[in-house]
Amino acid sequence: MRRLKLHHWILISMALGAAVGLPMNWLGERGDLDPELVRSIAAGGKELGGIFLRLLQMLVVPLIVSSLISGVTGMGDLRALGRLGGRTIVFYLSTSALAILTGVLLVNLLNPGAGADLGLLEAGAGAHAAPEVAASDHGLGAMLWEQLTSMIPKNPLQAAAEGDMLGIIFFSIVLGVFISFVEHGKEAEGEEGEGPYRESDAPRDDEDARHRKNAALVRRFWEGFFEVMMRMTLAVIQLAPIGVFGFMLYAAAGHGLSAFEALGMYALTVFIALCVHAFVTLPLILRVFGGHSPLAHAKAMTPALLTAFSTASSNGTLPLTMRCVEESGVPSRVGSFVLPLGATINMDGTALYEVVAVLFIAQVYGMDLDLSQQLVVATTALLASVGAAGIPHAGTVMMVVVLSAVGLPTTAVGLILAVDRILDMCRTTVNVWSDSAAAVVVARHAGELPAEGPADPE
Repeated sequence: MRRLKLHHWILISMALGAAVGLPMNWLGERGDLDPELVRSIAAGGKELGGIFLRLLQMLVVPLIVSSLISGVTGMGDLRALGRLGGRTIVFYLSTSALAILTGVLLVNLLNPGAGADLGLLEAGAGAHAAPEVAASDHGLGAMLWEQLTSMIPKNPLQAAAEGDMLGIIFFSIVLGVFISFVEHGKEAEGEEGEGPYRESDAPRDDEDARHRKNAALVRRFWEGFFEVMMRMTLAVIQLAPIGVFGFMLYAAAGHGLSAFEALGMYALTVFIALCVHAFVTLPLILRVFGGHSPLAHAKAMTPALLTAFSTASSNGTLPLTMRCVEESGVPSRVGSFVLPLGATINMDGTALYEVVAVLFIAQVYGMDLDLSQQLVVATTALLASVGAAGIPHAGTVMMVVVLSAVGLPTTAVGLILAVDRILDMCRTTVNVWSDSAAAVVVARHAGELPAEGPADPE
C-alpha cells in the first residue's frame, strides 16, 4: 500500500475536523446538543492546535537567522559577482517587490477577510490589541525613514528575544555579508600592491590567512546549524495534520460555515494575485526588458512549470528549469549562475502569498492596518524571502515571521494550512517562472542574447 504524503494527511485531518465540528455546531445552534459542551470541544481543538503552533514558533528565530546567513554566505564572494550578479539581484528584488505590491493591492481591493466571523483564535488579554507597529501621522518620506531606522536593532540578542523580526533579518543579512567579505577578502583585493614582495608582508599575509580561516569556520558553523534547524523543522512539520485537525475542529465547531467561506475568499485572492503577476507583470518584463516573446518562452518552459506545479518544489525542478531556459535561447553560462541564485533568494510567489495571508488575517481580526503597518508587512516579506527557499515548508514558517513583525496573532496559521497545498503548487510555479524570466533579462543586458528574441509561436 502506498504511503500517504504529508499534504494528503493534512487534507484528511482538515476534512475530519470539519466533519466532526460542523455537525456539532449545527446541533448546538438547534439546542439538540449542550452549547457548553460544543464550546469545550472547540476549545480543546484550539489547545491541540496551539501545541503545534508553539513548536513552530520555537523554530522561527534560529531558523531565520541561520537561513539568511547561510543564504548570503552561499553566494560566495559578493564583490566578485560583478555586473552579472548585481543585475540578477536587482531583478529578483524588483520582481519580488512588484509581486508584493500586487498582493497588497488585491487584498485591499477584494477584502477577503471583511465580515468573516472566525472569532479570536487566541484567548487572553491583548488578543484584540492593535498591532505593535505604531501608526504614523507624518508624510510618506518620514514614514519610510522611520521604518528604515526601526530595522536596525540596538541589541541583536534583545531583538531575537523580543521577536523583532525586522531587526533579526537586518542583522542576519549584514552578518552574512561581512562573513563573506572576511572569508574572501584577500582574493577580492587581488594583486594591488606595488613593487617586489617584502619579507615584512609575511606577518600580514599570515594574519589575513588566519582571518579567512576563522571566517570560513563561522560560515560552516552557520551552515551546519541551518542543517540541524531544517531537520527540526521537518520533524515539527510532520505534526501539522494534528495541528490542522485541532484548529479546523475549533473553527468548524465554534464558527460553522463562515470559517470556510472566509478561507475560500482568501484562497481566491491569492490565486488571482498570482495570476496577475504570472500572466501580466512577468510577461511585460520579458517583452520590454528581455526582448523575448512571453508565449515562446512559456512554450519552452512548459515542462519545468508543470513539474514545479506538481511537485511544489522549485529546488527539485532546478535541473529541468536550467535545460528549459537553454532551449529558450539563454546560454548555459548565464542560466547556471542566475537560476541557482534565484532558487536561493527569489520567491515572488511566496512573498506575495505571505502578504495576502497576513493582511487577510488582519482583516479577520478587525485590525485596520494603515499604510505604515502594511509597509512593514511588505518589507518583512521582501527581506525574509532572501534565503527562505532553503527552508522546508517555507510558506508556513515565513508566515509566522511576518505576523510576528506586525504584532498580529499567529494562531491563524493553523487555519491557513488547510488550503496551503494547492496554493503552494501555484506559488512555486510562479517562483520558477520568475527565475526563468530573470535568466532571459540578465542574458539580454549582458549581451548574451540577440537583439530580437524568438517570435511568438503560431
